[in-house]
Amino acid sequence: MGGVRGLLPAAGGVRLAALPDPGVPIGAQVRVRMLRAPVNPADLLSLEGRYAFPVDACAPLGAEGVGAVEAVGPRVRDLKPGALVLPLDRGNWCTHRLVERSALIAVPPGMEPATAAMMRINPATAQLLLNASGASRGEVLLQNAAGSAVARWVRLLAERRGVELIDIVRRPDPALPRALVDGPELPSAVAALARDRPVRAALDCVAGGATARLAACLAAEGRVIVFGHLSGEPIAIASQALTGRQITLRGFSLRPAEAALGQEGVHRLFDGIWRLAEEGLPPLPVGPVLPMTEAAHALALARQGAGGRVQFDLSAE
Repeated sequence: MGGVRGLLPAAGGVRLAALPDPGVPIGAQVRVRMLRAPVNPADLLSLEGRYAFPVDACAPLGAEGVGAVEAVGPRVRDLKPGALVLPLDRGNWCTHRLVERSALIAVPPGMEPATAAMMRINPATAQLLLNASGASRGEVLLQNAAGSAVARWVRLLAERRGVELIDIVRRPDPALPRALVDGPELPSAVAALARDRPVRAALDCVAGGATARLAACLAAEGRVIVFGHLSGEPIAIASQALTGRQITLRGFSLRPAEAALGQEGVHRLFDGIWRLAEEGLPPLPVGPVLPMTEAAHALALARQGAGGRVQFDLSAE
């Protein structure tokens, strides 16, 4: 199948479809030839009908990806053909896109596409989650799902901010020997690590009963920020935690948080991310790289956890 192609939602998975050519850029538009796109957990939730926002059945999937500029409209002066860019919006599992310049983030020279493809969501999510937590230098912050890609960024950023992070995992993880294992004894284990300092915030990527266990670790008037659904279960928390101890539950999603920043704020956010990247990145393991023709296999590997982020090679036939 030649021409412009993309992966669209289909019953039980995705389908590879021919798409209209996006055409020649005008005004401040940029034509982008997409190169790599990871399978993000948000993509899997979308396919399972468990994502927080509706999915357009007639548009390509793909929460993140990286492409190379093919052509620019006459009002675009700062991008040249060949430059790598990250589209800010969804729809990245395709071969070509036409995107407004304001909805693109320029990738610093020298960054490989496989790495750049994973820079759209997790660094920004970690940065904004830390901001939302209110944790400052010397304070203690909890995060569960500590083996996740977002958690790696939270660890890096928390260290640079001087925030002490306590990692929590659902089962023992040899890669995180100091992490606490979630369970009934979590509050006492957290108190021991925190050395009786009050813990005022927790980042929750699991939901279900994990939310209540995080809340039980917090000081009065603490806050749990829920940003994931790994358990697949509704949040379960005793009302007394909310009334008696005045614990606050708050939801977080990247796109609304970025919308609140505005376009200029989002571009400043990524300016900061690129400066951090110059100082060193957390481990960003790449898993199997497959063409879109093997989408079903790619999604199966992503669901299994393939030892790194599964990616589509969007330029492969």
